[in-house]
Amino acid sequence: MSVELTKEINEALNEALDEGTPVTCASIDTDGFPTMAFYGSTHVHDAKTLAIWVRDPSAGFLQRIVKDNHLALLYRNSKRKLTYLFKGTASILEPGDESLRVYQESHPGEQERDPDMSGRAVLIKVLSVSSYGKVIMEED
Repeated sequence: MSVELTKEINEALNEALDEGTPVTCASIDTDGFPTMAFYGSTHVHDAKTLAIWVRDPSAGFLQRIVKDNHLALLYRNSKRKLTYLFKGTASILEPGDESLRVYQESHPGEQERDPDMSGRAVLIKVLSVSSYGKVIMEED
């Protein structure tokens, strides 16, 4: 079974910030321990990829994923009764058309906080998606 992010996942992530359920992302800090942060800009970029707009180009997150690009992202919405745990690998995009696309696809509230587009785009190749402890899709 391969990763094919569904319309349901796309809609859930697109509405997450408005519904007060931003995605939580775990990355590995320089001390080897996981650290977590909310990313309201998380969205489906294509059928196998999530994207995040990181507003601060000097953010610790960007430094962490250069050292270790393995991530886990958690979406949880009690009202929708939906939980998704995404595992994948991250890459930072250079400024350009693809980076602009990530910015433009991000939540308008995130764009308002970075009107000069000084942030950086991050793509996450999704290796697996679980829901309620069960793997629902993973790369072969």
